[in-house]
Amino acid sequence: MVKARSFKAYSLCLKSARCRFESYLVYKFYDMPKLYLNVSKERKAFKKSLGQANHFLITALVGLDYIRNNNVKCPEDFSTSWNPKNKSFSVDRSRQYILNSSMAWAVDCLDAYFSRCNQNPKLIENKMLLDKINGTRRSVNEKLMTFVEYLGIEIEEFGIYVSMAALAIQWRNNTMHFGAHNTIDVIYRDKLLDFEGRIKDLFCGLDIIKTLNSFEKGKDPTFKEVTSLIRGIHRLVEMVDLHLLSEIDINRYAHDIINHHFKKYKLTYKSVLALPSDKRNTKILNILTNNSFSYDKRYEKSQLIDIDDIISSWEKQ
Repeated sequence: MVKARSFKAYSLCLKSARCRFESYLVYKFYDMPKLYLNVSKERKAFKKSLGQANHFLITALVGLDYIRNNNVKCPEDFSTSWNPKNKSFSVDRSRQYILNSSMAWAVDCLDAYFSRCNQNPKLIENKMLLDKINGTRRSVNEKLMTFVEYLGIEIEEFGIYVSMAALAIQWRNNTMHFGAHNTIDVIYRDKLLDFEGRIKDLFCGLDIIKTLNSFEKGKDPTFKEVTSLIRGIHRLVEMVDLHLLSEIDINRYAHDIINHHFKKYKLTYKSVLALPSDKRNTKILNILTNNSFSYDKRYEKSQLIDIDDIISSWEKQ
């Protein structure tokens, strides 16, 4: 029995040693993989919050339509009562509540994206932009205007998406805040009117003149208007994100991500460098890939980082 156990332990030891040796060969004689940054973790968080907003909205409205046309009772596991006097009227009010709430959620997600860009590790590289963003305080409209002014993207569609976002912000304010009668800046109103035909193409036939009239008369947004505004905000964030990533110092950003991870989990460079090379490199790769770095290059301007450069900088410290 003792010899059997000893032989088993010896076999495991040989197997472990062979694995370590093979890992050493892989990392010693082959280049470490290159990692690209195609989408920021800030945009991934944005998409997680708003990515299926239109699907959720449609699902809720389908449910309301079923309530209108069928004899529906409150489920027994709901610890409340539900017996509207006028079911059709209740459905109409609930529908508008969902539409207004969906628009408000989209604007809040846009605000959160701008705020995350200014949190460590920072996605914003330009100090002037950082200072201006810090001066906007909590105003999402001011944040939008600051980003637009700095980015200066002279693309027709970008101007349309910015204008749609500006409209969504003011419409959200008017539907959510008591006594609010906000107006959209003339620049963005004119932009929407100038590209009336293009907007119909981009947003499945949306009549922007009718939309602006509804906004200016204090009406609530329709289903088509809300889904179009949400889509416009999505496209705006996509274009802003690509621009910020194109000018970021990729090495600085990667180091900041790793530093942030180390502080969160109370790790040190020395402790990581002391690991076997395969475990050390795998750890670094996992940290970066969990923060939006990937092995494929999706866009022409996608930047890459070499893991060897990171490790070499640590060894020099």
